[in-house]
Amino acid sequence: MSSRGKNIVFLACNEQVSHVIDKNRVTCEKSMNNNENLLCGNISENMCETSSAGNDLAHESSIDDSKLQSTSTKIVSHRMLNEDSNYPSRDSDSDTPNATKNVGNDTAQIYGTTSSRERTSELNQFLSNEDKDDSVQDPDYSLSNTSESEKEEENDNRKNKQLTRWRRSHPSDWKRNIAKKRRSDGLNYEINKKQRPPKKPRAVNCEKCRFKCQTKFSDAEREAICSLYWRMNNFKRQKDFLLSNITSITPERRRQRNGNRGPRSNSKQYYFEKDRNKMRICQAFFLKTLNISGDVVKNAFQNKGPAGTYIGEDKRGKSVPGNKTAPELVAAVKEHIESFPTVRSHYSRKTTKKDYLDSKLSISKMYSLYKEKCESEEKQFVTFITYTRIFGEHYNLSFFKPKKDLCPICERHKTAENEANNNEIYESHVMRKKDCYIAKNKDKVRATNDESFVSSTFDLQSVLQIPCSDVSPMYYSRKICVYNLTIYNSAPPNDAYCYCWSELNGKRGSSEIGSCLYLYLMNLPPHVKEVSMWSDTCGGQNRNQHVAALLLYMVQFSKLDTIQHNFLESGHSYMEADSMHISIEHAKRFVPVYTINDWLNIFRLARSKRNKNKKSEPYNVQELKFTDFYDLKALSEVLIRNKTKDTEGHTVNWLLIKSLKYSRENPGVIEYKYVHDGPYKFINVFGNGKRPTYPKQLKNLYTKQLPISLKTQQDLLKLCRSQSIPVEFHGWYKSLPTSKNALDRSAEPCVDDSEEEDISDSDDELPLVHLVHKN
Repeated sequence: MSSRGKNIVFLACNEQVSHVIDKNRVTCEKSMNNNENLLCGNISENMCETSSAGNDLAHESSIDDSKLQSTSTKIVSHRMLNEDSNYPSRDSDSDTPNATKNVGNDTAQIYGTTSSRERTSELNQFLSNEDKDDSVQDPDYSLSNTSESEKEEENDNRKNKQLTRWRRSHPSDWKRNIAKKRRSDGLNYEINKKQRPPKKPRAVNCEKCRFKCQTKFSDAEREAICSLYWRMNNFKRQKDFLLSNITSITPERRRQRNGNRGPRSNSKQYYFEKDRNKMRICQAFFLKTLNISGDVVKNAFQNKGPAGTYIGEDKRGKSVPGNKTAPELVAAVKEHIESFPTVRSHYSRKTTKKDYLDSKLSISKMYSLYKEKCESEEKQFVTFITYTRIFGEHYNLSFFKPKKDLCPICERHKTAENEANNNEIYESHVMRKKDCYIAKNKDKVRATNDESFVSSTFDLQSVLQIPCSDVSPMYYSRKICVYNLTIYNSAPPNDAYCYCWSELNGKRGSSEIGSCLYLYLMNLPPHVKEVSMWSDTCGGQNRNQHVAALLLYMVQFSKLDTIQHNFLESGHSYMEADSMHISIEHAKRFVPVYTINDWLNIFRLARSKRNKNKKSEPYNVQELKFTDFYDLKALSEVLIRNKTKDTEGHTVNWLLIKSLKYSRENPGVIEYKYVHDGPYKFINVFGNGKRPTYPKQLKNLYTKQLPISLKTQQDLLKLCRSQSIPVEFHGWYKSLPTSKNALDRSAEPCVDDSEEEDISDSDDELPLVHLVHKN
C-alpha cells in the first residue's frame, strides 16, 4: 500500500482509531517477518483483531461501522498482498486492478471477515478509487508504483550508464524473457502472438476423497489462495509458504511391498487455513489449487533448513552456455585493449564522449597485435569476431581522424523534425558559407594583381609524434607531441611556410599561434603593406583577444598599414593550407621518425622540384624554440581594456564575427563585421581612460624547456631497451627533462572549428586533454 493511501486511511478515522490500526499493522509486520508464520491464518488473526478493535472505537467515536471495517480490511489485506508478497502494485499491469479487487473480496471471505453486499461494494469502490485521485489530500500527488529512493537510484544509474561503441543488449527487456518472467510470476503473458491466461486453480475431483476437500473450499476461495501464492513473486517466499502448509511425518503404518521399491521414508500432510483453523486436504487438491507440480514440493523439502525455512537457491536461467568465452580470455582481451594510449575528446565533448586511439590503428590491426602477442607468449587467444565484440560492447573507443568531415548544421538539416525553423537556420548558414568563399576569392584575385597586398590561409596540423614507426611496441607507448602551423599564400608562386615545434618547447595555445603569425608577418617583403589572413573559427587558437592584441601591436610596429583577419563559416573551413597537411602525410608514408629533424626533412620534401608542380618552391620550414614564443596574455592585459561594447554602445558577439581589421591610422581601434559584404563597426579597446603604452619588447612566454611526464619518459626508455629506437638516438631520449606534474600529451582529435566551442576570451593556452593509459 502506498504511503499516500495510508494517509487517506488514517484521515478517515480519529486519533484513537489510527493508533490501534497502526499498532496492529506493526504486529502484522512482525508476524510476517517470521518465516514460520507465513500461514494465512496468522494474517487473518491480526486482521480480525484490527477489525474488532476498530469496530469498538468506531462505536465510541460515532464512526460508520461499514467504513471502518472496510478500512481495516483494506490495510491488512492490501498490505499482505502488495508489500509482504512483493508483487507489483496495481499500476504496473493493466489487468492487475480487477485481480486485486477479487483477491481482496475472496480473502475477506476466507479469513472470517464479516462481508455483505454493501461492504463488498464499498470495499471494491475504496480499492478502485484509492489511487485514482488524491488531490483533496495533496494536489501534488501523482500515481506511481516506485518510491522516491528507487527513482533517485534509477536516475543515478542512467547518469552512470557506461557508453559503448555498440548498443548493449538488455535481455531483461526482450519480449521472450518478459513473457518467461510473467509466466513464472503466474501472470498472463504473450508467446508466439498468443495470449496465455494467468495462473488459476486446475479442476479437481475430490468426491471420493476422505477429506472432502471440495466441501471445505469454494472455487472463489481456491482462486484467492492461488492468487495469493503467485503474487508473492518471490521464489523463496513461495517455498516457505509450501513448507508452512505441509507437514512431513514418519508413517504410522507400513504395508508390505513387493519388488525393489523400498519403504516410504515419510508422509506428507497438506493443509489450508480457513477461519483460523487448519483444514487438512489431499495432495491433489493442494497441488491443483496452487497450480504446481509435485516436484516443486519435493524441491522445497530437499532444501529445508533446520529452522524449517527454505535455504536453497533458484537455479533457473543460470546455466552457463557451453560455447561461452572463458572469463580469463575476456580479461586478457580487455587488458590488451586498455594497453593502448587513448585520449579524451576535449574539443567535441559537447557532442561525443568517446575516447580516441591512434589514427594508424584499426580493430584488425589491434587484433593482429593481440594475436602476435599471444603466440609469442604461447597463450590461447580468441577469434577476431570475439575480439571485435568485446571492443564494441565494453568500450566507447574510436580512431582519431584529422578533421570532422561533416558539417553539424548541414547534417542536422537532413534529419530535422522542425523543418520550418531548421530551413531558416540552414539557408542562413549556406548563405554565410558562400559569402566567405566569395570574399576569399576576391582577396585571392587582388593578391594576384596587387604586389602590396597578400592573402594567406593558416591552420594548425593535427598533432604529430616522435618517435613514429610501424614497430608494434610503438602502438602501446606514449610519445612526444609535435605541432606544425602551416601558412599558405594564395597568390602565385604560392609560397608556403611550416612553423614546427615539439612539446618540449611549447604548447599549442593562442600565444604559440600568435607567435608564429608574428614571425610570418615580420618576414614579409618590404613592399607588402596590407595582409588578409583567413582561418577557421577556433576560439582557443585564432579568434580570441590574445591574437587580436598581437595584430593590434603588429600594425603599429611593423611595415604593414592594415591587417585583416577573416574567418570561414564553421563546418566549411577547408583552405589551401589544408592541402599542405595532405602532402606532408603522403611524404611521411613508410618513413620512420625518431627526432624532430626527421619531421623537418619530411616537410621540405613534401613539395619539391620532383613533384608535378615544378614552379612551386619547397615549403619554408622553421623550427621554433621556447625562446621564440611570446606571452600574448600579458600583452592583451595591457592593450585591451574593452572588448564587449562598440562605439555605438552595442554588445559585441565575438562568436559571430567574420572579419577583424587593424589599421595604423586607428590605433587602439578594432574594426569588425558579422558578414563579409557588410560595413565595419568599431571597438575602442583602449577604453575611455588613459591611453596605454605599447611595450617596446614582447615578453617571452617560457624561460626554459618544458618537461615531459615521467610515464612518457618510461615508455620512451622502454622503446630504447627493446631496440625499437635506434641506438644512436638513445642519448637524446635519456636526456629529456621530466616532471611528475607534467601532463601527458599524445595524439588527440583535431581542434574543432564549431562555433559552439568558440570563446572570445581565451586563456594563454588550450586546456590540454589528459592521456588515459592503464598499465
